Amino acid sequence: MRAGLISLALILLLGCTHTPESQGLYVSRDTGLAEPKLQYLGVGGWLMHWRGEGFVIGPSFSNPATLGLLGLPPITVRPNEPRIDRYMPLAPDVTMLLVGHAHYDHLLDVPRVMQIQTPNAKVYGSETVGHILRASRSDRDPRPLVDPRRIVVPADDQIAPVGVPDYRGTWFYSSGERLQDGDDPARLPNGRPKGTIRAMPVASMHAGHILRHNFLPGAYDNDLEEAPTYIRGWKLGHHTLAWIIDLLGPDGLPVYRIHFQDSAARPPFGFPPVLADRKGFDLEILCAASWNQVDYYPGGLLRVTRPRLVVLGHWENFFGNDPGQHARTIPLLRYDGLIENIRRAGYGSRYKVLEPLTEIALPGVE
Repeated sequence: MRAGLISLALILLLGCTHTPESQGLYVSRDTGLAEPKLQYLGVGGWLMHWRGEGFVIGPSFSNPATLGLLGLPPITVRPNEPRIDRYMPLAPDVTMLLVGHAHYDHLLDVPRVMQIQTPNAKVYGSETVGHILRASRSDRDPRPLVDPRRIVVPADDQIAPVGVPDYRGTWFYSSGERLQDGDDPARLPNGRPKGTIRAMPVASMHAGHILRHNFLPGAYDNDLEEAPTYIRGWKLGHHTLAWIIDLLGPDGLPVYRIHFQDSAARPPFGFPPVLADRKGFDLEILCAASWNQVDYYPGGLLRVTRPRLVVLGHWENFFGNDPGQHARTIPLLRYDGLIENIRRAGYGSRYKVLEPLTEIALPGVE
């Protein structure tokens, strides 16, 4: 039954991409903006520089497709290293690479990016993310592409759980320190953390792909011998993570606060806990893919985070597309309902949809 559903879905998906405007999305294509700015890398990927450091979220450029046909999901996947090197900016200042879950469109390109473009970054993700990354090797070198010391897997009690708004989550600082929300930084061995960026993992979920069914479930509990080749090997993981990201000022206090929703999710998955400093959110980064596979998305989330600005990512077709070309939509997915939900939450003009490889300026500091 499942194999039949997959086959039917593949047939329906073939060739069913559209221009974003025809599906209710009006795309921004700004580049060359002044800092602070956020760059959309495409799919679920984002890049930000801040006070001599930076973070990256789930970079994805390879975009494999069966027979290379636009809109047709792949059976097997391999990183396209020339394409990664062409489109991923060199970013040696990046110290944190955040991953929300272990599907190939969020993880496949991470080893190459960490090896070449972000050589000073540590990657933060679930156990399954770690088990796959420790198995990633090139054809020319048997050693892991990612040094295991650069892989950080938050413990279960360090992930803010679902439905516990007063839970004190854990901040992971770009300098390597960890601090429970609300704790005095003076308790750390070296006093106040030295990093300029910190991130808190929040428990979330992954919406279904078609008919509310997730075609890539499961998790790994041990390191693999080699990275998966078939798409079914890129399992979701035990944890899907949303992230709270703080950009810190010289005093160690947050100047900007960002919430990143890795996948469409039903409430209250991905909802942030109440934070001790009560600072509001400046930016909400939403995943547009599968928005119609869960209820009350993203209205429920926006009524909790109440950001100053909403940005949509992961809206474009990632089966066989070239990030350097104007993007088309995910097959069979319309967005007019998603936009209506955003507007009903009070964001009639305070949202942006970005073309891959373009930028958005952060709101002015209040």
